Amino acid sequence: MLVTREVVLQQDIGLNGTLFGGDMMARMDKASGILAGLLSSNRRFATLKVSELRFHSPVRAGDIVEFHGNLARQGNTSMTLALEVQVYNPVSNARKEVTSGEFVMVAVDDGGRPEPVLWKPDMVAAAGPA
Repeated sequence: MLVTREVVLQQDIGLNGTLFGGDMMARMDKASGILAGLLSSNRRFATLKVSELRFHSPVRAGDIVEFHGNLARQGNTSMTLALEVQVYNPVSNARKEVTSGEFVMVAVDDGGRPEPVLWKPDMVAAAGPA
């Protein structure tokens, strides 16, 4: 499921002429928070774990990056989200995978304590495994 799109700006580029890996990780974390909010009625989520973050291909200034996410696992207070980032070329309509990873998001209350995830069944069905 497409979660969000962003354009990479020149100010995001490092000495190697590509997007910083940490910048990509932060963007993926933000997309995971958006997806968690789409899948549930909870107000807050905290990132518990990031795993298997892989950088497949470089991202350059001017690239449009798309963040696609799927629900990999459902828990009582958490969810595991599989994210794939693709560079999208609007002229050719082509996409190329650039980064992937898994994010575990925990629903938290106002005090930061875990709380049950209030699943939205229709969104869960739409974001099921690829």
